[in-house]
This record gives sequence, structure tokens and C-alpha cells, in this order.
Amino acid sequence: MTSAESVFHLALRDFHATAGATFGLHNGWSLPLSYVGVPEEYEALRGRAVVFDRSDRSRFLIAGTDALDVLKTIFAGHVEEIEEGRAMRTVSIGDDGNIADLVLIARTGGISYFVSGEPGRRTDTSARLRRAVAPGFDVQIDDRTETTCLLGLAGPAATEVVNNHLSEALPARLQTLQCATFEFHGFRTLAVRTSDTGEDGFEFVLAPAVAQHILETLRDARVPLAGLQALEIARVEACIPGYNPDLEPGLSPAEADLDTLLDVPGGRADRILAALLIEGSPAPVGTRISIEGSPAGELRSSVRSPGLNATIGLGIIDVRHAFPGQGTKIGESGATVVAKPFFRRRT
Repeated sequence: MTSAESVFHLALRDFHATAGATFGLHNGWSLPLSYVGVPEEYEALRGRAVVFDRSDRSRFLIAGTDALDVLKTIFAGHVEEIEEGRAMRTVSIGDDGNIADLVLIARTGGISYFVSGEPGRRTDTSARLRRAVAPGFDVQIDDRTETTCLLGLAGPAATEVVNNHLSEALPARLQTLQCATFEFHGFRTLAVRTSDTGEDGFEFVLAPAVAQHILETLRDARVPLAGLQALEIARVEACIPGYNPDLEPGLSPAEADLDTLLDVPGGRADRILAALLIEGSPAPVGTRISIEGSPAGELRSSVRSPGLNATIGLGIIDVRHAFPGQGTKIGESGATVVAKPFFRRRT
């Protein structure tokens, strides 16, 4: 990946362009917004499976006898309980008590870990990791963001697709939040079973040339590519916050409604990130939320959901108003607080 005028480009940008991608800026990255159309890509995600490029996320390898001590300094939760071959989602918390990054940590070996973080948080997380290395520590921090790709595969048929086209052995031994390496045409690839779309899914960390080979293999198998816009709809439907725009105003884990889910300290709890069913069209980030004319918070993510045939969103509101059925106004449009998530696949 290279940067020009503070814009980062995917290593496989040319492949995506040839595949018909329309690009747009998001968190400093030029990313595929869609290929054949958002409704079609969304329908493919919910109907069978899609593949997508997540290489805007940060990627670090942390290894050494003191690697765990470094991770425990930076990340909340029970990092020491991650067994080899397992993964967990957690957060890093800044000195102000706010979430500084949302990460996936996978223990790939006895003293080696893979950490994937939110787009736009790479520099901050890298600096915090390196500051946590005390004199005499045996630890190596390797930033692999620009030398690897991160591909995602998600949908109700994700396991079938992996089994038929990538690795017969992988799905049988890989459960949710487990990780393993496997060979794809002779090349080693790290796989983590995870998804933030509300569907079953996998993420693969691999060299750019191998990533392109996988994309071509799946395209030949009629597994469509999905762009950012369809994935954002799925993310909001699953009520999974993104750092930008949902957490950027500065939220504690309790305010982000992640403390119980991730088993991390809550912090402040005077407001919360709530799910909202909105009348009308999506509104800009930061649009005021009011109740009976009084300010009650602000809107963060909002999308039009084809599956629900409705506009939905995530907004920061006073915790005393965060109960299902509470009527609000988002700008001039009516809205209602609803239970999370909007979408959950029944299995």
C-alpha cells in the first residue's frame, strides 16, 4: 500500500478497478464502495456469500517471551486467557477512559500474536504498543499493514465456499473465534473465523499475490465481491460499532455498550450507543437527537437497509432515554429506540 497526499491505496487496487469497483475515501483510504450495485451485493451477502478486501485495517505481529505483557498493558479484557489457536475481540482504552481502538487478537503460537485494529487507528496503536516495551523485554512488534492483505468472506454459505474452494480441512476444525494457518496452493495463510456482518465468516491474512489468487479463485466460483457500502449496511444491522464514526466522539466501553459483551471495565455510563429506527432517509453524522425538544444526543452511523426496508442507525443518547420504544427526533425526522441488533442470523 502506498500513500499519496495522505490517501492510502489497497495493494490490490488495480484488481478491484478491473473488477468494476467505484472508489471513495473512508478513514484516509481509497476503498471500493461497490462493484455491480449495493442492493445486489447486500443480497448476495445475506443470500449466500461475498468476498471483500479489509486491508485498510491495521495488522501487527507481536512475538517474544514478553509479548503477552505488552498486550496486557495496552488492551482490556482477559488477554492472558487466549489459548493458542484462539482469538478474542477487545479494546484499547486511552488515559481518558475512552476507547482508543477496537481490535481482534489471535494467538497464533505459544508466544506469538496477531492484532488487527480499526482503520485509522494504526499509528496510535503502534505507538502505544512500542511504548509498552520495557527495557530488557524480549518482544518484536512487526507492522504488517503494508506488506499483507486482509480478505473477508461472509454469508450463510461461507463455510461451504471455504470447504469447496480454499481448504477442505479448515472449516472442520475452525470454530468461531478460532484461528489456524493453512496452505492455499502452496502458500501459508492465517485464517480467523470471525465476521462483523451478522453472518458466519472468515478473515484471511496473506501476501498480496496470494490474496489476488484467492479473489480470482472465488470470482471464478461465482462468489461476488462486495464493497464498503453493502458491508456498512450489514455492520449497522448487526449493531457492531466502528471507531469512525460511532466511537470517535470519545466513548467509554460502557457508553459504547461493549463492556458486558467484551467483558472489559465499563467506565462512564451517562450515555450509550443505541439502535434507532429512523423515519425518512439517512442523516449526516452528528445530526442532533432530541426528545420533546430537548437535546438528547447525536446520530453516528445511519444507512438504508434493503433487508428491513427501513432507515436504521446508531446514535449516542442519554442513558435514561435508552429503552426500546422511546420516541425521538433526529433533526426533523421521527425515530424510535429499538432493541439491538436489527439483524441476527438464526442458526
